[in-house]
Amino acid sequence: MFEDHHLIIKGREDIRINMADLSLFVGNGRATYRMRRGSFSTGDKIKEIRRLFFKERQQDTFIYANDAYEVTLKVTTDDPVHIDVTCNMPMNRFWLVLPSTEDERFYGCGEQFTHLDLKNKKVKVWVSEHHSLKTFIKKFLFEKLFGVRPGHLGPYREHQTYHAQPTFMSSKGYVVHVDSEAFGFFQFKKEETMIHFRDVPKRMSILADQDMGRLAMKVSDLVGRQQPLPDWTGTGAIIATQGGLDQAIRKLKTAKEHGIKVVGIWCQDWSGQLKTAFGSQVYWNWQVDETLYPKLKEAIARMREEGIRFLGYINTFLKEDVPLYNEARRQGYLVTDKQGEPYRIQSTTFNAGIVDLSHPKAYDWYKQLIITHMIDLGMSGWMADFGEYLPTDACIHGGDAEAWHNHWPVLWARLNQEAIRDTGKENEIFFFNRAGHTGTISHANLMWAGDQHVDFSDAYGLPSVITATLSMATIGVGQMHSDIGGYTAILHMKRSPELFMRWAEMNVFTPLFRCHEGSRPEDNCQFDHSPEVLKHFAAMTHLYISLRPYMEACKQAYQDQGIPINRPLFFHSDESFAWTEKRMFMLGQDLLVAPAYRPGQHALEVTLPQGDWARLLSHEIYRGGTHVVDVPLGKPAAFYRRNSPFAKLFESITIT
Repeated sequence: MFEDHHLIIKGREDIRINMADLSLFVGNGRATYRMRRGSFSTGDKIKEIRRLFFKERQQDTFIYANDAYEVTLKVTTDDPVHIDVTCNMPMNRFWLVLPSTEDERFYGCGEQFTHLDLKNKKVKVWVSEHHSLKTFIKKFLFEKLFGVRPGHLGPYREHQTYHAQPTFMSSKGYVVHVDSEAFGFFQFKKEETMIHFRDVPKRMSILADQDMGRLAMKVSDLVGRQQPLPDWTGTGAIIATQGGLDQAIRKLKTAKEHGIKVVGIWCQDWSGQLKTAFGSQVYWNWQVDETLYPKLKEAIARMREEGIRFLGYINTFLKEDVPLYNEARRQGYLVTDKQGEPYRIQSTTFNAGIVDLSHPKAYDWYKQLIITHMIDLGMSGWMADFGEYLPTDACIHGGDAEAWHNHWPVLWARLNQEAIRDTGKENEIFFFNRAGHTGTISHANLMWAGDQHVDFSDAYGLPSVITATLSMATIGVGQMHSDIGGYTAILHMKRSPELFMRWAEMNVFTPLFRCHEGSRPEDNCQFDHSPEVLKHFAAMTHLYISLRPYMEACKQAYQDQGIPINRPLFFHSDESFAWTEKRMFMLGQDLLVAPAYRPGQHALEVTLPQGDWARLLSHEIYRGGTHVVDVPLGKPAAFYRRNSPFAKLFESITIT
């Protein structure tokens, strides 16, 4: 509703925006982009910029003008508030300044790995590879010179992310979502918030609520919900293996002998393996490698009879000169350069082409490929990798590649979802992806946090997963997990037994308990590394299964209400520490998890919200406040509310 020219946000009547005093600019510019292995650098030459001033109000419509330039904001004062934007001139730059306060905190804008609170940050909204060759080299040199320092962070301006979304949440109890797929940024200054996009957005939406948990539900109503996970995914561990069918069978036998309940085996190299300078990589030709995996369809059927599902891998690329690449090239289904040749990208050390997802026939061809070569083979799931690598200087069927770039991962998620739906197997099959923008959420089953380093570093290792999960929860991502142990093992980085076990302890409290062998399996600790690791992994699998009734309730709450499974503490506590806490997370409303996040960590300082808590497994009683707790391997620090409806379940859980 309005009071004079003040827009009063429903749900938080204390939030008022003076529509007659908005700082609003439009302009024209020409952007430049440079992509290297999925990472982007960009510049913008502004040719024209105009500040617009409030001209008049016509009921719920506000008009801003400067000479012949005019922008109209039509406001719908429902919950959420929608502001439809129109401009009478062909402008491709837009700026809007909203008021802020010094004590206000901001979250979201996509997946953040280093900072949960974004106050005083300029946050890009552009889908990219999170890592770059530059970051690897800088990290290697820094750690050679100064030693391993897990808390070291580079400048935030270099931050790039797989999942970028023009949505932010404020500690004042409101959310802003911008309906634009263009490059943009949010700049959260001391007393103002700058919104900038390289187009004129169609719409902006504002949601508000006195309760942060309810506010998260409203976000989910706006941006959509992820698809439910099949029931079988919550009944045990998904182990990972590479190297062929014989190796997979050996791993399954080892797991069974050590009491590990395995429900799935993930063989990402089902289509073949490439040995590169980066490590063991998948052969990007999405057909069974009959040498590594002979008679795989029959083997999958046998595994299924034993209650074990088979998972694979696919991405948006085809390796240069493999059979499917050559077929796509003949059909005109690849993204091309300005000369009409396939646009060659390099992810690590080899060239590949990009399937043109904007081409309806290419889209259908790739979807049918998934059905024929993966679903009909018997797969029950897969990693749908990448989606960030569309270069802006490419030629695609849909037109301007820059305009399509942020939409690319949405298309990729939709294609995978449709392949499953077309076969009627939504209750059996799922996929998990890392890249995203507005729209990805409603097509995907599950996000994974990407290619973390196999270490404890805040920027790229185990702790970064916690920050990523919390930031994604604020923009509507309700189902999130990560590779147990991380993925990227390069140069001096190798996964230690301690890291693998600590990561498993954390992932017990996420919707999927899944391993990854990493980029260099032979250098990394795996679940069968030693008797100690095997025993630990069996115990964590047992704990994951024991928590299933509570986990299923959290999953159902997300489907019914939209509140994420893993959440920031401030969704349920307004105590001051909760607004900045990025080392702990909630599983549902009643379980607080404090992962050990440093090597050699034997004790952990934990601050609990007000109330009565008990520690999972030991059942020691704690009051709200700060405590130092022991965290020996195999005893993760997790605390449940003593008045929880699930208290009897939590009290009954034990591991040996």
